[in-house]
Amino acid sequence: MRGPRLLLVLLLLTAFTLTALDARSGQGSPFDALRRGADAALGPPQRALGGAARGVGKLLGGDSDEQAALREENDRLRAQLRRTDDLRRRVAQLDALLALKDSGSYPMVPARVTAVGSAFGFESTVTLDAGSSDGIAPGQTVVDGNGLVGRTLRVGPFTSTVLLLTDPGFTVGARLTRAGTVGLASGSGDGLEFALVEGGRIAAGDGLLTTGSDTFVPGVPVGRVTSVAAPGGSPVTTAQVRPYADLTAVDLVGVVTGPPRRTPRVPLEPSTRP
Repeated sequence: MRGPRLLLVLLLLTAFTLTALDARSGQGSPFDALRRGADAALGPPQRALGGAARGVGKLLGGDSDEQAALREENDRLRAQLRRTDDLRRRVAQLDALLALKDSGSYPMVPARVTAVGSAFGFESTVTLDAGSSDGIAPGQTVVDGNGLVGRTLRVGPFTSTVLLLTDPGFTVGARLTRAGTVGLASGSGDGLEFALVEGGRIAAGDGLLTTGSDTFVPGVPVGRVTSVAAPGGSPVTTAQVRPYADLTAVDLVGVVTGPPRRTPRVPLEPSTRP
C-alpha cells in the first residue's frame, strides 16, 4: 500500500508544479500540453479525493436536516421504551398487590410512594399520596405485592406517613409458617429480628406471617429467616429475618382499612425475591 500512496503524492506534486509554471508562462506555452496531459491522468484521483473530503466534511460538520430528524426519532423511541418499561413494572406490582388482597380478602386503599424519609423525625418512613380523605387512618397495615411494608404513622387529608418495618421502633407479632410458633419481630435497621420464647423450633428458611392485632391484620407475609443465633443460655431464641417486601424499590402499596372479610383459605406466601 505504501508504493501506490507515494506515487499518488508525487503525481499530485507534479501537477501542482506544472500548474504554477503554466500560469506564469501563459496560454500556448510549452507547459500547456503537459498541463492537459496531467489533467487527464490526475483528474479522476483528484475528483475522488475531493468527493471523499466533502463526505467527511458533511459528517463532521453541523447537523443536516436528515441527521436532526434521525436524532429526534431516536430520542422519541428511547422515551417510549422507558415509559413502556415503567408501565410494565407498575402493572406487575398491581397484579401482585391484587393477588395478595384477594387471597387475604382485605379491604384496601391503593397508594403510591411519593417521598422517602420524613421531616418530623429520624424514623425510616415513606410518604403516600393518599390520606384521611381516602379512608386512611393512623395505625393501619401497609403492604405491597410481596408482603408487609409497615404501618401508617401520621395521616393528613391527602397524604400519609408510613413507618417501615425495618425501623428500630417497629414491632409486629409474627407466626412461623412451619412450626406455628408465635414471637415478636422488630426492625433492626436493615431487616428484622425475630424473638422466640424458649420451646419453639426455628430454622433458616422459615417464613413469618402476621398474627393480627389492633394494628396489623392477620396472615400478611412478613419475611423469611436468614440465620438463627445460638441460644447461649438465654431463654429467648433470636433470628435475623429478611423482609419479603423490597423496601429499596417500594412504589405501589395498599393500606388495609379494615379486618379481612374472611379467614384466608391458605397461608399467604409471596414469591421469593431474587
